[in-house]
Amino acid sequence: MNHHYLPMNTLVQAGDYLELTFDAQDFSTPIPSFVPDSSANLAILFETDDLLIANKAPGIKTHANQPNEIGSLMNHLAAYLQKTPFHPYNVHRLDQQTSGAILVVKNPVLIPIYNRLIKTKVIKRTYLAVVQGQMTSHKGKITLPIGTTPFDQRQRVVNGIQALTASTTFKVIKTFAHQTLVQVTLQTGRTHQIRVHLASIGHPIMGDPLYNPTFQAGQRLALHSWQIQFPLPFSTETKTITAPVPVYFNSYGKKSD
Repeated sequence: MNHHYLPMNTLVQAGDYLELTFDAQDFSTPIPSFVPDSSANLAILFETDDLLIANKAPGIKTHANQPNEIGSLMNHLAAYLQKTPFHPYNVHRLDQQTSGAILVVKNPVLIPIYNRLIKTKVIKRTYLAVVQGQMTSHKGKITLPIGTTPFDQRQRVVNGIQALTASTTFKVIKTFAHQTLVQVTLQTGRTHQIRVHLASIGHPIMGDPLYNPTFQAGQRLALHSWQIQFPLPFSTETKTITAPVPVYFNSYGKKSD
């Protein structure tokens, strides 16, 4: 502390300078074993020595599920960081078909910190979605519990098995002839929460193969992680990073007169 080694019971005062040194044996989290896969198409929106914000492309997984699996975002990040002392650690995920901003830490010290910040909603994530039909309410909040279904392990349903509380807030951004662009924020983080909640009020997301009965082969899920607001580690600064809206959003709807 203050450029001197001091005992652990030394009281810290405002304005003191602290330097922390960590050894590998200090962590129970193993180094990720993602197989490095080409990072040629990787888009990094923001990066420090401690973390990065990647712009995940639609159609790729956040992380591999099998030991030798490749093609996921974390495989690409393992390749990107291969010649550095850092490794990618995911602290949250996006559905495979969802695009946009995702926070990945490069320092295992941050895993419990950012897990807590996500759980307590200090980290704020905002999504954009194009939904079917014109919404009659300009904004709203959906508070329907979400659980599993015995018919499809991939799907979630309102009031399903072992349903958990879920809360989603939406705001209309633009209305089209047959669809609506909405901005969505989450107060909880259930699997497929945005997709299930919007479908439950009669406005499934366009291009959703699980929850939109009008889905057609070749359509892309119109759900995008648009913005992440988060505190920088070991700092009082808050950053807001925005992921460009993918061009395929333009294929949905024509503006209503």
